[in-house]
Amino acid sequence: MTLRLRISLFVTILFTVLYAIIASTVIFLFSEFRSEEFQDRLRQKALSTVELLIQLKETDQELIKNLDRQKIDNLFDEKTLVFNKDFKLIYSSIYDSLLTWEKQDLLALGKKKEFFRRFNDTEVFGSYYNLKNEPYYILISAKDTAGLRKLQYLIYFFFFSFIIFSMLALFFTRITIDRLLIPLHFFHKKIKSINENNLSERIEINSEKNEIDLLANEFNLMLKRIDDSLKNQLEFTANASHELRTPISRMMAQLENKLLDPNSSNDTKIFLNKILSDTNQISELIHSLLILSKNQKSISAQEEMQRLDEIVYTCIDKINQIFPDCKIYFDILLENETDDIKEIRGNKTMLEIVFMNLIKNAYSYSTNKEVKIQIVQHQQQINCIISNNGHTINEADQKRLFEPFMRGQNSKGINGFGLGLRIVERILNIHHSKIMYQIGQDEYNEFILTFFI
Repeated sequence: MTLRLRISLFVTILFTVLYAIIASTVIFLFSEFRSEEFQDRLRQKALSTVELLIQLKETDQELIKNLDRQKIDNLFDEKTLVFNKDFKLIYSSIYDSLLTWEKQDLLALGKKKEFFRRFNDTEVFGSYYNLKNEPYYILISAKDTAGLRKLQYLIYFFFFSFIIFSMLALFFTRITIDRLLIPLHFFHKKIKSINENNLSERIEINSEKNEIDLLANEFNLMLKRIDDSLKNQLEFTANASHELRTPISRMMAQLENKLLDPNSSNDTKIFLNKILSDTNQISELIHSLLILSKNQKSISAQEEMQRLDEIVYTCIDKINQIFPDCKIYFDILLENETDDIKEIRGNKTMLEIVFMNLIKNAYSYSTNKEVKIQIVQHQQQINCIISNNGHTINEADQKRLFEPFMRGQNSKGINGFGLGLRIVERILNIHHSKIMYQIGQDEYNEFILTFFI
């Protein structure tokens, strides 16, 4: 779950919980208000009934009932019972049903003076009055249909509004969080674009008032420290490599001159050839370190439009001079026969190093000294496949294939330092291209280079 989604859900839940609390409070207060208001109406009804009964005397009950029927504020399903001091029923408005009561209710009413009870939808109010030195016990029941209907409507209103409010809260919260996190999105996008080749890039900061800008500022400072450290390392590597090349070159020249000396014995020449071979390897290692120490700017400054087939032909000629027994099969596949191979932007020298390393590797690890090169041109990209029929690379070594000084199990007995593929990957990264290894048909080793047009 993403951070923005977690924040959106948290804020939405917070607002909905607050809304639910407010809605529950309103419903509870309205329910209490309705109950108290209806209790007051029952109280007023009881008092008016007793006063009217006293004024018209007990013999005029039918008149009281007729008056009750004609009152505008009559209560729904109203039932009224009035008892005297001897608990004798002196007035009843009940026609078709009885209001259940017991003598204990009247006794308790004399002590408490009032009580209010509820049975399902019917509410009962009991009251004790002492008028003109005569005690009266009144039980009155009714249904507050209007109040309960309002309460029910209020509950339905808050229930559906709670659902709508939750969805709207999630929607608007998500939009608000997305807008607030736009700087974080750009921050993340910028971080993803920064790699070892563009450590000089910096994240733009509009102000230092919010946490994202503060984080970006600290990230810029960290990048500067890393960039400075890497530059110092690359500078040291480049300087050391340059310093080493001079004595190595002198050593190679002296060894070659000594080999040309006719007075040297065969044993001496064999010994000198071994030393010269080791010296050549040291020279190649120094050359590789110089290439790795180059930064992207120095390579990109020399980029021009290049044809891959011309670069491959150049590398084939050089390989044939170094390894005369190497057999190279080169093929070009185009979508249309009338099309010409497209050009890519790149540094010619660096691209030649890529193909030279891959072809030399394919030759060195091949069992029959054969190398196959195939260029396949598509609409938006050009794929170059370099393959041989040597021993395939196991899965464990494939994961570490492009690490510096990595030597797999299939490299036993083969000279090398494990820097070639690392150099290839670095140069291709600078050219915004890709390389991958796979085991092709007939158990062939295949390195696939992808150049985007």
